[in-house]
Amino acid sequence: MYDIIIIGGGPAGLTAALFAKRHGLDVIVLDNPEQPSNMFLAYCVENWPGTEKIAGQALLDNMRRQVKKLGIPIRNEKAVTLSKGFLVRTPENHYESRSLILSMGMKNRKADINGEEKFLGKGVSYCTCCDAPLFKNKTAVVIGGGNSAVHGALMLKDIAKKTYLIHRRDKLRAEKVLADRLDGVEIIWDSTPEEIMGKKTVEKLKIKNIKTGESRMIETDSVFIEIGYVPTTELVKGINVKIDSCGFIITDNEKKTNIPGVFSAGDVSSNVLKQITTAVSDGSVAAVSAYKYIKGE
Repeated sequence: MYDIIIIGGGPAGLTAALFAKRHGLDVIVLDNPEQPSNMFLAYCVENWPGTEKIAGQALLDNMRRQVKKLGIPIRNEKAVTLSKGFLVRTPENHYESRSLILSMGMKNRKADINGEEKFLGKGVSYCTCCDAPLFKNKTAVVIGGGNSAVHGALMLKDIAKKTYLIHRRDKLRAEKVLADRLDGVEIIWDSTPEEIMGKKTVEKLKIKNIKTGESRMIETDSVFIEIGYVPTTELVKGINVKIDSCGFIITDNEKKTNIPGVFSAGDVSSNVLKQITTAVSDGSVAAVSAYKYIKGE
């Protein structure tokens, strides 16, 4: 039996593992191979103190290396059921612990448009960082207006022949420092996607201007959907952890949930800000709170 099982191997989970180990606890990290950390998918991280610019994958690799150096096991296994006690089952194994830290993060939000499922993996992608190189010297469309969409467009403009950014408003939600670099990207404002079309792969995207009602076709080889995220909280229903109206786990300042011994950290929690820095903070607080719980403090 472990002292703590940490579900999720992003910055929150890895930081929690570091702090737990330094407090002398026996800990394991279960990292879902089907859902890589959003930090892993970040094209470039520029708001990590002490480092002006670093690829998200490189930063995550550094964290994982540090955790493994302390002898903390990181298992690439998906937690599929969770029961009080605490028992966590994966397709390969089952694990027991005295406490849990939930740090499953978020997953990409779907656009729910015609052709989205049909062409998934055939030109439709939710991961620009993963799939952009496949469309070198081709045409690409990014849907969205936040940081992830702009990061995707910035990456594609150096790879694709032509890059479009489709946004439903007349102003981007992304940080200004990112938006200012979009020269070379054609931004189509006040528009939403209606249908992804093609034969075997993506060939066209039908969009509609929400102000004029006019529709138009864009010839493209790819559609990257970057319209935000939803929390990965399906698992917590097994132990009745409280979530808010948007599906995020509710915690107090010590990262405690409504279930004694269960803590939550990072983007899966109902935090106002979803950043690597806040995830790291959450992870450290959750680990110390779990330590106090285990020791009866």
